[in-house]
Amino acid sequence: MIRVATIARDTADSPNMVANDAAILERISTILREGGVEVVEIENNTEIPQDIDIICSMSRTASTLHWLKAAEARGVKVLNPPTAVERCSRIEFMKILSDNNIPQPLYKIIGTADEVLDECFPCWIKKAKGWSNHKEDVSFARTKEEAIGAIKVLASRGIGQIIQMQHCHGDIVKFYGIGNSLFHHCYPTNGKFEHEAINGTPQRYSFDADKLNKIAQRAAKAIGLEIYGGDAIITPQGDINIIDINDFPSFTAIREEAAREIAKITISKTE
Repeated sequence: MIRVATIARDTADSPNMVANDAAILERISTILREGGVEVVEIENNTEIPQDIDIICSMSRTASTLHWLKAAEARGVKVLNPPTAVERCSRIEFMKILSDNNIPQPLYKIIGTADEVLDECFPCWIKKAKGWSNHKEDVSFARTKEEAIGAIKVLASRGIGQIIQMQHCHGDIVKFYGIGNSLFHHCYPTNGKFEHEAINGTPQRYSFDADKLNKIAQRAAKAIGLEIYGGDAIITPQGDINIIDINDFPSFTAIREEAAREIAKITISKTE
């Protein structure tokens, strides 16, 4: 019998999304069990058992990623690969997008308020390393003074690397993908920290949905993700800019379809 291990996302890495993250993994597990697969739930930050065929993990903790790399080294397949998850740290994926000419807003990596780009307002001030776990990890700044204030808040928490990203006017569109087999996009409803409100009510600007699919797939492939999600900005002219990439989203809008597809590719990895 095929043995699949699942690892849930740590609650600290799932702000305001704990229930949704748990729901997608639970549904995947149910579908796998209905198909005759043995599913073993593994706790975060623990060693992976030796008799596991494939791992379906949502975890981002450093300790779990360490154990996932050890499992990979002995031939166990992991969705998503731990190195790809690490590349979803904001500073990493933004560099990867730049290196692969994938469109995103103008940005600069800064360390202090003295390095703020004067020509980049309004803007977003973001924690560079890791993921957004607190509302203050991402702040909107209309002026240089607001940007400096946001930088000071991050600095007070010991955050030394910061990203200043130019605000891009337009509609936020969320996208979700699984390899080459599933792609879905939609307008956001409730975000983790309600930052979507800055862009206002979607105007539903016309854009090429196939182009968004291809751009998102290019980004995911460059990072190494098979299960991914993210946010894009659609300008009034229909231009597409990627502003966020996520490993293993909760797929709330298409949970059943996504769970079935993830279960399918999980089993395919053992063949």
